[in-house]
Amino acid sequence: MTPDGSIYIADTANNRIQKFTSNGVFVNKWGTSGTDDGEFNTPYGVGVASDGSVYVADSDNHRIQKFTSEGVFVSKWGTQWSGYGQFDEAWDVAVAPDGGVYVADYGNYRVQKFTSNGASVSK
Repeated sequence: MTPDGSIYIADTANNRIQKFTSNGVFVNKWGTSGTDDGEFNTPYGVGVASDGSVYVADSDNHRIQKFTSEGVFVSKWGTQWSGYGQFDEAWDVAVAPDGGVYVADYGNYRVQKFTSNGASVSK
């Protein structure tokens, strides 16, 4: 949930993100199956920053995608493997009050920390 009460849900099987009000009223959805910007392959986790930016753990694309609160694509980072900034299934994402982005890297058994722009800070 976000400061304004919005709730974002990773609709994993449909490769999309859905947004609802705190009362469960549907607001918006975005995404489709694929590898291009704004497309997903098994999205699992969603994290929201205090500025409204939405981060999605795009698991089988081994990356994080960043969107505006309305679902407009902003940026992405990550590739498949085990180095810093790489993932073996980005499983979940959380945003700390200081803006740090934490990613649960499922297949590599670790959590990585990034800046809001995707620069790795967990070395």
